[in-house]
Amino acid sequence: MNCFYIAVLYFSFLFSMIAQSTSTTMYERAKSNYAAILAYYDAYLNNTEKYSTTIIPKLDQTQAIEVTMGMNMYALSGFDAVSGQIEIVGSLQMSWVTELIPGVDTLGLTTYVMPADGIWTPSIVLVNAIDTVEKVGSSTYRPRYNVSDGSVEWNPRVILKAACDPDVTYYPFDRQTCSFLFTPWNYNYKQVILALSSSTIDTSHYDLNSAWSLVETKAETHISGDNYYANFTITIQRQYMYFTINLVMPILLLSAVTGFAFLLPAASNERIGFSITCFLAFVVLLQTVMQFLPESSSPMSLLCYYIVVMMMFSSAVCIINIMILRLYKSAERGDDVPKSLKTFVQIIQCTICRRWKELLSTEDKTELNVDWETVGRLLDIFFFIAFLGAQGGFTILFLLPLGLRS
Repeated sequence: MNCFYIAVLYFSFLFSMIAQSTSTTMYERAKSNYAAILAYYDAYLNNTEKYSTTIIPKLDQTQAIEVTMGMNMYALSGFDAVSGQIEIVGSLQMSWVTELIPGVDTLGLTTYVMPADGIWTPSIVLVNAIDTVEKVGSSTYRPRYNVSDGSVEWNPRVILKAACDPDVTYYPFDRQTCSFLFTPWNYNYKQVILALSSSTIDTSHYDLNSAWSLVETKAETHISGDNYYANFTITIQRQYMYFTINLVMPILLLSAVTGFAFLLPAASNERIGFSITCFLAFVVLLQTVMQFLPESSSPMSLLCYYIVVMMMFSSAVCIINIMILRLYKSAERGDDVPKSLKTFVQIIQCTICRRWKELLSTEDKTELNVDWETVGRLLDIFFFIAFLGAQGGFTILFLLPLGLRS
């Protein structure tokens, strides 16, 4: 019985030693193959006596290599309309087929991770970068070599800052379309061909932004001059609720109360002060809005045009109130009401229509019973209704395109 247990333990130990030896042997062989791949690549580079960044991994150097590109978008860091720039966090997906690495015994391994500075990688740059034009990717992110088909995949993570021309016509209900334009630096279309893995940007891992919502993405390639270009475009929509409550609503409410200066009693001497206060409030709101907009007149925001027109209305209210207050003071001086002004007052009262024929047929013209106080009150009502209607109509014309835009 003891012999049986001893035999079992012996064969178990022998089996484990064989398995460990086999595993160690496979690991060593895989490590050796990895070193052989790098050595072969280095030997090729040394024989050609050129830098690795200029060597295209093609046996026939007269043929162009095709680099397939794609983009992942993880987050929108921000969009600055004043400086005209956009910043996103993402990664570029690049793949190509190398012909410089020979076939090796895979030992069941399908891929090898290669150092980025040890093999050829495309010198892709962001053309419309906002700060510096540098090669996308670094040695931190390593390419992956697929043994079966000789393809290389490289997915470096990137933080992209690109110039973007803002369109603030419908601010704060605006949409912005920004592009990220890439090209292989120092390679023309006869050396490097850019292809796309998808017609859109991958947003499956995108984190929502509190200020902007992502509307759509698009990707396309084209040839311009001697170079291939890959253009990745995103369209974003501003989250307008914050600006509506803090900017648009105060402007609309201030526009509504401007005309109420005509309803203030003339004796209170507050009309001019109220009108000037409304005018200055529009100036402050205009300066506040301009802080969020670029210093450009093409295009101008409709909201700025609206505030300027409301400032003109406010100025007109102030001037007309000064003239009406002078009419109230005419009674104290004992001046007579001009007949033309009496006729205008009668037109406002809609009584002139009934008496028109009588006035034309009567040779003995009598003075209309209209005093300066009556003139002032009727002019107050007339201009209050006129300004309220004009401001309301202009506000509707202003809000209509914004409402359709949102």
